[in-house]
Amino acid sequence: MALAENARPHRVGPVDVLADDRDQDIPVACVHLITCSGGGEPSQGSAGYNAVVSPTTAPIDPSIATLLGRVWPRVPGAAARAGALGFPWAAASTAFVRREGERVVGHVGVIELPLVLAGRAVRVGSIHAVCTDPERRGRGLGAALMEDALGACERRYETIVLTTEIPDFYVRFGFRSVREHAFARALPMRSRRPPPGSRPLAETPDDVGRLRRLLAVRAPVSERLGSLEAGTVFVVALLLTWGDLSRVHYHPALDMVTVHEVRDRTLVLYDVVGASIPALETIVAAIGADADRIVTFFSPDRLGGGFDALPWDKARAASHGDAWFAGLMVRGPLPSEGETLMLPPLSRT
Repeated sequence: MALAENARPHRVGPVDVLADDRDQDIPVACVHLITCSGGGEPSQGSAGYNAVVSPTTAPIDPSIATLLGRVWPRVPGAAARAGALGFPWAAASTAFVRREGERVVGHVGVIELPLVLAGRAVRVGSIHAVCTDPERRGRGLGAALMEDALGACERRYETIVLTTEIPDFYVRFGFRSVREHAFARALPMRSRRPPPGSRPLAETPDDVGRLRRLLAVRAPVSERLGSLEAGTVFVVALLLTWGDLSRVHYHPALDMVTVHEVRDRTLVLYDVVGASIPALETIVAAIGADADRIVTFFSPDRLGGGFDALPWDKARAASHGDAWFAGLMVRGPLPSEGETLMLPPLSRT
C-alpha cells in the first residue's frame, strides 16, 4: 500500500509506490504533520508545522481520504473496511500534508514497521501514500513533502523503506534499490487433503479476533527479513490485493494462519502467522494442497533447505499475474542486504 503520485490512472495494489517524475524540489509553505484523523499536536518547528503526533483510532481525515480517493479510488474504502474490522489506518500512519484552505493537495505517509533483520528486531520507517492532487502536480509538492517526512524519520529511524515502480524519483532522497527474490522448490509427490478444521477465515468477530490474537504474538516468518507488524498493514494489504480474507486459512491443530493459494499445482505461500513457524513439511501437511511445487514470497530460512532463489521484479511478477509487487528501496543500513531476500507482501506499505 505504499503509494505515490502518478499522472496516469493506475490500478493500485497494496505495495505500489508511484511518483510524478515531473515534480521539482520547489519550496512550499505550511507543511503540516498530522495524524490521518486530522488531529495535530503542539508544534516543535515553525508555525503550521506539527512535529509530534499521537496515535488515534478515529477514521481517516475526510480531506485526506478525498485526495487518496482521487488518486487511487480503492484506498479509502479498503482503509475504512480495515478500520471497521479493528485495524484503523489512522492509528498506524502519520500523515504529512499540504493544505489549500480545507483541501489537502499533497500527502506523504509514514508507518513505523517492526521488522526482524538478520535476526535482530528493528523498527524502521516505511514511506507510503505519496501523492499530490492531480491538478497540483509539477509544482514540487511531492518532493517537498518527502523532505519533511524524511526529516522527521531521521530522528527516529536508522533505516527507511518504501516500494515503488519509479525508483528514479526516490534516488534523489538517498534511497537505493534492493534486489528481491522469490523462492521455489519441489514438494514430494503424495496425495494431500486439508486436516479437519482447517478453513479460510471470514470477516466475523470470532475470526477477526483469532487473526488479531495471532498477529499480536507472531514470530517472524524469516530471520533474514521478517515482520512483527501487529495487523493494520497486513489487513489493508489483504483487502487491497484480494478484496477479502479468502486466502487467509486457519489451522487449529497448529494455531496458525497461512496466506496462500494454489495455481497450476504450485502452492504460492505469501505469509505464515503464528507464535512459532513450523517446518515446511508441517505447513504443507496443514494446508493439504494438491501441489508438487511451492513458491514463497519471503525468505524461507526458517522452513528448511532445498529452495532456489528466483530474481523477482515487476515484469516477472506481471507474467505470473501478480499486481502487488513493486521494487523495494532502502535508505540507511539493511543488514541482510547481501543475501537473497524479499520483504513479505503483506508487510509492504
